[in-house]
Amino acid sequence: MQFLTQNFGYVVLMIISAGMMIWPDIDRFINGGSEIGTLEATLLMNQKRAIVLDVRASGDFQKAHIPGARHIPEAEIKTRLSELSKFKERPVVLVGTRPAIAMRALKAAGFAEIAQLRGGMPAWLEAGLPVQKLTS
Repeated sequence: MQFLTQNFGYVVLMIISAGMMIWPDIDRFINGGSEIGTLEATLLMNQKRAIVLDVRASGDFQKAHIPGARHIPEAEIKTRLSELSKFKERPVVLVGTRPAIAMRALKAAGFAEIAQLRGGMPAWLEAGLPVQKLTS
């Protein structure tokens, strides 16, 4: 007990660090989705005709996105779900930094197979996979 009182700051720091390390697993459990790498994403796209849903901001989408990706910013997902309803039976690959809102909205709308691209567009680019750019 003396150790805890003398090193209270370190103990708090340790608890916070541990919480930060397990937060991605807790977040994934709460939001009910999974993360997949670029290889799994391309397999889903090619073999199961997965829908790629890019929920990043418009500017980021225009700079570079996965070819064929549908763009619905995360803030608009709830109001634009009708655009995706015909794809409920297909897997969905979400691209964004933390698409938790989109994942919950899709789950609530009846989409069964939803996965987040681990690392987002930076991982896609790092893997040397094709991108599409919109010029303005």
